[in-house]
This record gives sequence, C-alpha cells and structure tokens, in this order.
Amino acid sequence: MAAQGVHTGVGMTTSITTTDLAPRFRRWVSKHRFSTFIMLAYTLSWAYWIPLALGDDTVRTGIGWPTQMPGLLGPAVAAVIVTALADGTAGLADLWARITRWRVGWWWLSVLVILLAGAIAIVATGSLGETDDLTLYSGINAGIGASATIIVALVVNGFGEEVGWRGFLAERLLRQHNLTVTALIVALVWAPWHMPLFFLMSSFQGFHPGEVVGWTLGITAGSFVLAWLYRGSGASILLVAVWHIAFNLTAATEAGDGVVAAVTSTLVIVAAVVIIVNDRWLRRSGQRAP
Repeated sequence: MAAQGVHTGVGMTTSITTTDLAPRFRRWVSKHRFSTFIMLAYTLSWAYWIPLALGDDTVRTGIGWPTQMPGLLGPAVAAVIVTALADGTAGLADLWARITRWRVGWWWLSVLVILLAGAIAIVATGSLGETDDLTLYSGINAGIGASATIIVALVVNGFGEEVGWRGFLAERLLRQHNLTVTALIVALVWAPWHMPLFFLMSSFQGFHPGEVVGWTLGITAGSFVLAWLYRGSGASILLVAVWHIAFNLTAATEAGDGVVAAVTSTLVIVAAVVIIVNDRWLRRSGQRAP
C-alpha cells in the first residue's frame, strides 16, 4: 500500500504505511494479551452460539445438528492468534510442544481415577441403559460411533477449550500468581463464557437456580483441578484436554446424567478443597510448588 502523507506542522510531513502499523499492533497485543485473548475467545464462541439460541435451536445428546461444537473452538483459536501476534513462531512452537506433551508420568492416573469414579457410580446406581449411552455426547451425531465421538469430543471440546483456558490463560497467570489465584481468575473467565449454552443446550435449559449455583461451584472446582494437573504435569495441554473429556464422559453423557454426574462432580469439589489447602500450606511453609 502506498504511503499516505500526514501533515504534522508547517513544512513537516510523516508517512504512515501498513508496515508501520503492523509492529505497533503486535506491540499493543503483546501489552494487552490477556484482554485480547478473552475478547477474542468470547467473540468467536458467542458469534456462533447466540444466533443459534436466538433461532430457538436446541442442542441434544447424540444429535449432530444443531450443535454447539464449533463454538467450543473459540478459546483455542484465540490463543493461537494472540500467541502468533505477541510471540511469533517461537511462541507457536512452544504452544505446540505443550499441546503434544504426553510424557507426564503418574499424572495420567488422574484420568483413570475420574473414569473409574464414573464407572463405579454408573454400576452402583444402575444408570447404564445401553453401552452406547456412555458416548451419547451433546451436539455429536451418535451414528458416527463411540470411537469417532470420543475423538471429535477430544479435538473440538478438549483441545478447543484447554489450549485457551489452561494453555494460554493459566500458563501466563501461573508465572505471576500462585495456583489458587490462577484457578480463581480462570474460573471467573471460564464460567461466564458458557452463558449462551444455557439457552441453547437441553442439558442446561432445565437448570433451576440451585443447579446453576451447583454448576458454578463445580466448574470453579474444575478450574482448580485442571490448573493443578497442568502445573504438576509440566504444562501438558494434552493431559488436561484428555482429563476434561474423561470427566465429560462421566458427567455430561446420557449414562452420566443425574446421580452419576453428582458423584463425579462431588469428587472434583473434594479434590479442589484438598488442592487449595495444600497450596496454602506450601506457601505458608515456604516450600516451592512442583
């Protein structure tokens, strides 16, 4: 684009080009990376969800359309955009390394624990009608099969959220704050982001005020558990994405509805309390967190 002359005084002219604006914009994004990320994550997700909700569409388990799934990619896309602008190729390489980090030792047991808790609750309550109920996922066509459903859920829901909430937001907050403060800040951003889904998804539409409070408490507890897993695993986005979907399979599928969801959610809340107490003890004793 040709330079445009801008008069700044008598006999003085400056030239502003697109090449001048690009570095300025990158510096601005780098300085305001948190607010830019949050704005983008909300905008990308809500721009998809709100029109569906206004059109009286309802997302149901095992049904492929209407679906909330594309909107779940908002945090991941926002994280990639802000990282590219603020940190360039080096930042993107670091993000990719954390997305694919799978050597995290015994931390993988956390996935087995939440799955086992859900399985025990399902058996104990007799909640399992058909084995397919375990993978009847909201917004995904049951006809694609159980394995494909889990893969789609992991890629779109797991990575779609966790690349943003933990891989970008918690990653940077943990550099400046302790685990408790980080988890609370992420929860304050993460929970309201779901708001349009209360008008769009059948699993949310029937919530009464008490259930909304319980859901908010659950997602706040989840923020603590996921931040703890992310930090302890050496910043593995892969681990928290897999754990996120493992929890959803026990609490947000047809088989995990009702009592089963309450059991697994209670387990997460108890774990969050233990994490908070331990984090406080570590800070008061002057010990460094792993």
